[in-house]
Amino acid sequence: MDQNDPPFTFRAVQNFVAAVEAQSVTRAAHRLGTSPSSVSQQLSALETALGTRLIERSARQFRLTRAGALFLEPAKVLLDDVGAAKARLVLADQAPPLSLRIASLEELDATVTSPWLVKLTDRFPKAALSLISGASHENHDALSSRAVDMTLAVDTVAKVDWVERHPILRDPFILVSAGEFDLESPMIRYQLDLPIGRQIEAHLRRAGPAPARGFAFSTNQALFAMTAELGGWAITTALAYLGTPLARELVTARPLQIPRFSRQLELHARAGALGDLPRIIAGDLRGCIADRIIPQAQDRLGFLGDDMQIIQNL
Repeated sequence: MDQNDPPFTFRAVQNFVAAVEAQSVTRAAHRLGTSPSSVSQQLSALETALGTRLIERSARQFRLTRAGALFLEPAKVLLDDVGAAKARLVLADQAPPLSLRIASLEELDATVTSPWLVKLTDRFPKAALSLISGASHENHDALSSRAVDMTLAVDTVAKVDWVERHPILRDPFILVSAGEFDLESPMIRYQLDLPIGRQIEAHLRRAGPAPARGFAFSTNQALFAMTAELGGWAITTALAYLGTPLARELVTARPLQIPRFSRQLELHARAGALGDLPRIIAGDLRGCIADRIIPQAQDRLGFLGDDMQIIQNL
């Protein structure tokens, strides 16, 4: 390689992986917080440093070359190794600022997210934290594409070997209704493209004939609002009920009329990519839920007994 050629850099590798996973220079730039021209320059510099074409890109196509396909997996390993090394430095208080991107769940936004982030900021004052909220399957996709570093999800997603899982909370399902529960009133559902929607439908089928399908929603707020509007009922979780503003004004929480079931809330990260940080961050989240959610459950959902429980890491 000529001494005037661009050097092989971590930033260039980061841009390469982001571009491949986003299948677009523009989307990669958005994810990395930079410009498309900067991503293109980094890709060109990496190809020059390696002496080979990695990506065939034009207005109509974006695909890996054979060399790009061979380089992709080592590039991902490099990013994870560097991430783990930076995490070790953070834990030893020897690091420059570390950016952590977390995908959370809407159920935690009103009660837990703020104190959790404050606790993380106190623990890691040099870390720059950013958080988005989304559904579990969306969060898993964001983790897979490296759009985030950690995500909160439920145990029905991400059962793959590249994800390390830290259990947080057993979240039992409950029934909510507008006024007195009446099985003949309309049932309001979650959409079936959501893990929670599929889990509820599967349990209903096991319990007996499922009620006729009608309205279905993707958010807790919309589910509760329509339940109240139609004088109907729905199945949701204790965390969704406790974490949704105005839920108590819209619907009444009741025990299930079918056998009990629950889901498990977990913190997910790419296996080994952040060292011991996910375990520590999961522990802080458990503490915030124990302080902010569990007392509410005991006060407002006494019929659950000890069904809603913090789960310690194995």
